Amino acid sequence: MMREPTPGMGAPFNEKFLHVLADALLRNEAIHDGAIMLGRSSSSGVYKVTGWSHRLHPPAVNDTVPNKGSAFNSCVAMSYVQGVDALYLISRDGIFVFRRGEADRIDA
Repeated sequence: MMREPTPGMGAPFNEKFLHVLADALLRNEAIHDGAIMLGRSSSSGVYKVTGWSHRLHPPAVNDTVPNKGSAFNSCVAMSYVQGVDALYLISRDGIFVFRRGEADRIDA
């Protein structure tokens, strides 16, 4: 989803990312309403911001995960997509990582 103004692209996902996110939210607080996309040019490359505030549109999957809300279930489905390494969801219920259809809570 397009957000105006759009925060800058290309920031590395590293220990300074919290500052990048804070700056992006100052520029446009609406970017919190969607996924922050990170990508890398090779399997050994550094993850960098490639997009802000995207909606996930995963393909239908045959999974028995109970409905835990659209964000959670979208992450489960997207984690099956080839080329997706992982998805992270930060919500009121905690922080979760999704890989190949499995959701794990991260204790922060």
